Amino acid sequence: MPARMYVPFALLLGVASTGIALAQDGPKDFSTSTRDLPSFVAAPVIGGGSSSTGGATPTVSFLGAFSSIGADAHIGLGGIGFDVATPLTRRINIRLGGDFFRYTDTFVEDQANVTASLKLGSGHASVDWFPFNNSFRISPMINFVNNNRVRATVLVPAGTTITLSGSDYVSSATDPLHGSGSVDFRRTSPGLTIGFGNIIAHTPKHLSFPVELGFYYVGQPTLKIAFSGSACDPSVPASIGCESVTDDPDFQQSLNEFRARNNNNLSYASFFPVLTVGVGYRFSLF
Repeated sequence: MPARMYVPFALLLGVASTGIALAQDGPKDFSTSTRDLPSFVAAPVIGGGSSSTGGATPTVSFLGAFSSIGADAHIGLGGIGFDVATPLTRRINIRLGGDFFRYTDTFVEDQANVTASLKLGSGHASVDWFPFNNSFRISPMINFVNNNRVRATVLVPAGTTITLSGSDYVSSATDPLHGSGSVDFRRTSPGLTIGFGNIIAHTPKHLSFPVELGFYYVGQPTLKIAFSGSACDPSVPASIGCESVTDDPDFQQSLNEFRARNNNNLSYASFFPVLTVGVGYRFSLF
């Protein structure tokens, strides 16, 4: 049975069992007796309590919304990041954070000199819901100020042949081909994560070790690509077969086909994964 259906049935069962016990045993003190209720609806222990074996059950009383602050540092697929959270209720926190990562590399691909850079940077706002009053959480989120992007520049050495959409072009000796490309994502995206660990833990421990897994939906990424310089037709002499690519309709048609095909291939990147592990600390405000 789904958890959202189980809770009301369990409450009814607890109330019914309490009523039966009252009918059999006579009046009870409702201010102290909770043994007939399910454990997850029993009165909370404030500041500690005793178990049936006499051992202490350490807890921290919930002092109200914004009564404490938790902060964490984490590492994951989006790079390094941080979060700051505060409680709204005993089972709900609000959390703000960000992640950052940059990488640049230069390499040779099919005789062309390529410089590529990956930049990840975004902020997020999450509502952490702890449905079972333990460390497990479900967190709807909004990813905002999304600066995730890929950039690349390419220089095609003179005399090098490139192929676009099945057509060959030779980079001019006097005006070599060079191009640029980028992949961009939309700035605001919804997401959903699950995780373990509450950086505002309701225990005397201040440290926590949160783990989070999920995704956010970035929509269809957009590939932009452009070339400049001159390309030559390999089937004719270079002295008469070279032309600026901005004025060459055949080159532009091949480039448009290449761009459209690869934009379609980027549909798989509509969901960006979230996976982080970190360490958090709780600060009490009052």
